[in-house]
Amino acid sequence: MTRDFAGVLASEMERELREDILAFWPRYIDPANGGFYGQVENDGRFDPRADKGLVMEARFLWTYAAAARLLHDPRLLVPAGAAYRFIVGHLLDAEHRGFHWACDSRGTPRAGNKVIYGQAFAMYALAEYARAGGPRESMDLALETFRLVQGAARDLRHGGYFEAAAADWSAPVPSALGADDLACPKSMNTNLHMLEALSALHACSANGETAPALGELIDIHLDRILTSPAHLGLYFDSDWTRMDTAVSYGHDIEASWLLTEAAARLCDGPRAARVQAASARIAAESAQVLDAGGGSLPNELKEGRLDTDRIWWVQAEAIVGMVNAYEITRDHSYLRRAWGVWEYVKAHIIDREHGEWLWGVRHADGSPMTDRYKGGMWKASYHDARACMEVMKRLGSSRDRAGR
Repeated sequence: MTRDFAGVLASEMERELREDILAFWPRYIDPANGGFYGQVENDGRFDPRADKGLVMEARFLWTYAAAARLLHDPRLLVPAGAAYRFIVGHLLDAEHRGFHWACDSRGTPRAGNKVIYGQAFAMYALAEYARAGGPRESMDLALETFRLVQGAARDLRHGGYFEAAAADWSAPVPSALGADDLACPKSMNTNLHMLEALSALHACSANGETAPALGELIDIHLDRILTSPAHLGLYFDSDWTRMDTAVSYGHDIEASWLLTEAAARLCDGPRAARVQAASARIAAESAQVLDAGGGSLPNELKEGRLDTDRIWWVQAEAIVGMVNAYEITRDHSYLRRAWGVWEYVKAHIIDREHGEWLWGVRHADGSPMTDRYKGGMWKASYHDARACMEVMKRLGSSRDRAGR
């Protein structure tokens, strides 16, 4: 694949970012109660009474802050500000600090544990908002939350982070992240997004606390979570004994590029070399799965059964992961695969009628998954917008790369 062809991929994904994803969501800002509506259907209808989740609101904050910085467009800080004000005004725990997992549509918090996955997304978004020109208090709050998580949810004996802490941060507690997840002391998903949050904090804070935490978590991924040469485990006991046998193809390829980014930000040569070797192995395995799947990535392999559904975020991560593999190996076949996944997304995942990306496609018959919401607790503007921005930064102009 030529440089010009790579530029076409970056150009098309920039257009998708600007004209579809970023243009779609501001209409769903709640003018009465703040933040974004908690649930948006595929046909554009929304439920003004739906609960609002920390992860969803933080993902909107991150998206618009990151896009404002990359595209040099301060107008995008308006929707970012709507999410920020709701997060600090309603989801911030005024008594114990840190953030509630969810609240009702009007902003009354739902009581419960401090879910570390949610704290990670809050840190990630708050740091990016500060980096994009948001108030200094945004970074202060990100660092405050980091210290709370370090004190209550970091495992000093075995490393990594527990799934949750008590509401008052007094002790870690086992938890299931979602209805389909296994209750466990630790999960790949929580630790992967803690890695992402720490990487963001380290990139935009002069505070020396983040480097040791980030380095330790990179090593945990390489030594504990990567349970085979090319696959990550999903659920673990406290000592990192694996509790499952599933393969999540989207998380594998997502981890490959997030680890590469984190190691590069640490400027640690030996650690970066280990990461690049592991990321190359993961990408090579993912490429085989892509090829076997006709150029798109299936969801997961669980108990010997392949879930062939094509989920929006899995395809988004596959595009970035293939581009990252090209950067590591200079093997142009990875760029061809990235383009192939993008072609699949354009043909099947982007909703040409109503806008944004569908949840996914049932691969068995090619039918869109219109029974799953377009926006909600687990889907917002994050994976697709982030994929567009990563491709722009990696394959676009020097101006784009300056936003990294």
